[in-house]
Amino acid sequence: MSRCEQALRMGRIRIVAGLAAAIVPFAILVHLVAEALSLGRDALAAAFLIRHIYLGVVFLVTSLWFGRTVGVGCIAAERRRRCALIRAQLRGAAAGASFASLALANITYFGLSQLVEGVPIASGDWCIGLGAALLGSLVSALFVFLFGRSLIIAALEAIGILLRQSTPRAKLTAVKPWVVPRRASSAFSLFVPNRPPPTPFLV
Repeated sequence: MSRCEQALRMGRIRIVAGLAAAIVPFAILVHLVAEALSLGRDALAAAFLIRHIYLGVVFLVTSLWFGRTVGVGCIAAERRRRCALIRAQLRGAAAGASFASLALANITYFGLSQLVEGVPIASGDWCIGLGAALLGSLVSALFVFLFGRSLIIAALEAIGILLRQSTPRAKLTAVKPWVVPRRASSAFSLFVPNRPPPTPFLV
């Protein structure tokens, strides 16, 4: 495999990884809703909130990852190029496979996050929890497939604008050029350089 083919393959892998990162915020919502429906009143306990604090870190990391994939913070031309690649990946000939991969990434995230938390859904209604997870995965995958890219880009751009506005900037003071006034008393200041002054008339 040539270096050019390897670069193209790595580029496709990065795009797929960026799309997988895009599904994580929706997968987090599906996880919370499905687990809450499964646990019922137990979801109102403080343990439910404490158990899911780590999801905030996951949300931040994946948002930054997706932002880098779409070029948030880059120049407009580079951002348009990256978004065009993602659009082609989503709505190209393999659109059905892309949708299936988004749904699979969502339900996989639900399963892995349940294992990390000790499968708390097992203490509730399995049917409701898994049914909500499957349905939520399909809905969120469809949402990301149709609208998610534009909405996430807009949200990240808005966050970037707010961060730039909140960053204090040093005030630029106008520096006036140092101008030396010309004086008639200065020797040779009124004469052309490299020429001697006119000889005075002798009386």
